[in-house]
Amino acid sequence: MQASDLKQTLWRVVYTKNANLQSSGDAAGPWHPDKRHIEQCAHRMRALLSQDVGIQSNAQAAKNDCTWISA
Repeated sequence: MQASDLKQTLWRVVYTKNANLQSSGDAAGPWHPDKRHIEQCAHRMRALLSQDVGIQSNAQAAKNDCTWISA
């Protein structure tokens, strides 16, 4: 089942601003239903690993869009 097939909004951490629904694990993490959990993961990755990341919903991924977390 694809994330775009679900009516429920799912979230994931993305590692590139070009992530979309077909992106591999190199571009984005797994889908999760809890946005807050994904936001916490993204903030930890920025704080502990100094990695630039964003968060993305399945609706944003369908439009090739994401919310990038600023420093």
